[in-house]
Amino acid sequence: MTMFLTEMLAQEIVDRTMAILPYNINVMDQEGKIIGSGDRKRILTKHEVASEVLRRKEAVEIGRADMDSWNGVKEGINLPIVFQGEVVGVVGITGDPNDTRGYGQLVKMTTEMIIEQAFLQKQLQLDERIKEEFVHQLISGNHLDDHLFYEKAKSLQVDLAVPRVVIVVKSNSHEMAQNRKLELYLSKLIEDDDLIATIYTGELVIIKKVYEKDRRWERERTLQTVQMWISQLHKMDSSIKMAVGRVAAVEKLHQSFTEAKETLGVGEKLVPEQKLLLFDDFSIYVFISKLANEIETNPLAELVQRLKHEDELGDLKKTLHVYIKENGKASNTANELFIHRNSLQYRLEKIKEITGKDPRNYKELFELYLSLMMDLFCYNEN
Repeated sequence: MTMFLTEMLAQEIVDRTMAILPYNINVMDQEGKIIGSGDRKRILTKHEVASEVLRRKEAVEIGRADMDSWNGVKEGINLPIVFQGEVVGVVGITGDPNDTRGYGQLVKMTTEMIIEQAFLQKQLQLDERIKEEFVHQLISGNHLDDHLFYEKAKSLQVDLAVPRVVIVVKSNSHEMAQNRKLELYLSKLIEDDDLIATIYTGELVIIKKVYEKDRRWERERTLQTVQMWISQLHKMDSSIKMAVGRVAAVEKLHQSFTEAKETLGVGEKLVPEQKLLLFDDFSIYVFISKLANEIETNPLAELVQRLKHEDELGDLKKTLHVYIKENGKASNTANELFIHRNSLQYRLEKIKEITGKDPRNYKELFELYLSLMMDLFCYNEN
């Protein structure tokens, strides 16, 4: 227990106690050495009476008549500091025992309360570190059969049998204090069996317990909760977005994390204003994004590259986007672009001439759409 009575904590006890009492306070460790004092010259010196208190495990008073019997000791009262049934140090009040005696138990109780608070704070920090390590282990999928993994789950009271889903939370804020505030706020919103931690990229990860009915995920129930979180967090940070992977057993949660992470990246490009993104809604685009960046020579991606090369003002690319959005309906596309239908036909013909693909042919329009998506998701413009 001596680790909890550090020099820093001892000095905190002294400073807080002397702020309300007109006497000098000394705090001694289990060796009888002064580690906190209002008289800084006495720090790290031996306190003989403290050694006696530690031996007897009871208070010892030193009056003026007793001072000659002790080396370098001043009159006062010295009391044992007890924490979890163990004497971990001594607290002393310098002054005539007749004056200081009435403060003895008050100082002792205050000291023990401060130590108890420090211990609880350390326990909370330890639990926080264990939780972070546990979340990292789950989203990486590493060492899930390790004995320590199950020990962490037990200490965190996590039921490994229940299905869960990974949610990635992203804020545009790069301030650690703001992100920490968001994490603390979210910690109050999530359920007891949910887990939350900040990962190395600065994003928050929530591993949420989900409910099932007839072995099917009650998706709407989960999404209502997530939407509520977003609404609450927007009061603090309007840039908040959340991406949700698929439900998985504990050994597959790393896949759910990857899905949520990739959905976030794709969704930010496709629908930058959308705040809640589901892998189920973006799975085809996640697939196209992977394809775009894994194939070195991609003839589909080259279609839009040709178009961009010939289309300096970007009119043809914009026309293609709108034509696809309007499901190939010429009248709607012309109205959306504020051009005549003949001008639209000219642009569509020009796209065909440059790319070799006719947008008015559904199969070839699909190829052009894939090319647009690959161009959008490609990390390397070259």
